[in-house]
Amino acid sequence: MVERISTATRYAQLIADMKINQYNFNRLTAQLSSGRKLTSITDDPIASVNYVNTMRQLGKVETYEQNVNMATSELSALDDFMELARGYLQTAWDKAVQANNQTYGESSLKALKTEIDEITKTMVDLGNSEFDDNYVFAGANTKLIPFDILENGDIVYKGTPKDNPDYIRQTEVADGVFEVVNTTGDRVFGYYKAAAYEDSAGERVIKTDEVDDDGNPIYRYQKDGSLYEGDPAALTETEEEAEGVLGALRLLSNSIQMVLDGDTENGYAQMNATLDMFADAHNDILNEQTKFGGVYNRMEMSSSTLETTGDNLTSYISDLNSVDYATAITQWMNAQYAYQASMQVAASSMNMSLLNYM
Repeated sequence: MVERISTATRYAQLIADMKINQYNFNRLTAQLSSGRKLTSITDDPIASVNYVNTMRQLGKVETYEQNVNMATSELSALDDFMELARGYLQTAWDKAVQANNQTYGESSLKALKTEIDEITKTMVDLGNSEFDDNYVFAGANTKLIPFDILENGDIVYKGTPKDNPDYIRQTEVADGVFEVVNTTGDRVFGYYKAAAYEDSAGERVIKTDEVDDDGNPIYRYQKDGSLYEGDPAALTETEEEAEGVLGALRLLSNSIQMVLDGDTENGYAQMNATLDMFADAHNDILNEQTKFGGVYNRMEMSSSTLETTGDNLTSYISDLNSVDYATAITQWMNAQYAYQASMQVAASSMNMSLLNYM
């Protein structure tokens, strides 16, 4: 059986050809006007998929770069703060050495104690340093002020303690690669707790200078100053605790006061013991500086790697999507000629019919 080609079939084919040429012309026109080869996924499905995947990868690289930049800024500030701490520590250490020669008179010792107390306050202020509206040495509790000096002389650390692994704050610098960017105040500066008491629940209770109507001393809870109403005999006495540079500073100040109060032997013995504490505190801070110096160096290397990766991905995206104008203009002109020719052929053919030959 021989199939006949009807007039309608011929017209449909002419229109289809014209639409194809029109589509190619419109596609190339859109590419030239936008400067992009991929104006829709149908332009090049494989290149479009590669483009989307590469853009996603580039977005992750840019996020990592932001993380690294923020982390390096914080690490730089952290190093500056610890360098200042080492400087103040060295000054206090020198003062402790001077005091230990036992040649200072009363006025000199009083002046020295005043200097030590001021250094202590400065060190606490340093421990409460902020960066980008976050407390640097608060561990994970970056919105909570880390250190506080209480009336009884305690220097309390309220941030996440060093023995709690949840103190760590990390930033992702590559796929699955995290760097720790913080430390804790008690690890760098230490703390000081005066001898006190504890109730049955382990809450610290301070014996105050106040007395009740019967002349008995009044005890208050350290955390909020509220009155302890229990039996004083039920309280457990706690020993003095001192750690780090803050502990050494407080003990040094206390030992000077002991000498001023006449307890010379014990005062100078404690004063001498603080020298080793200052040495240990100096090493602790230096170790933290060294550790985070290594992290900072890795961050800088990561930044260079990410920059190179970003440049390569950007170049690849440009190759996928940027129009080569010389080639595109030639293709556009050819598409224009083809589109015009198809319209002319269609227009001419529309005036003809098979009925003309019957």
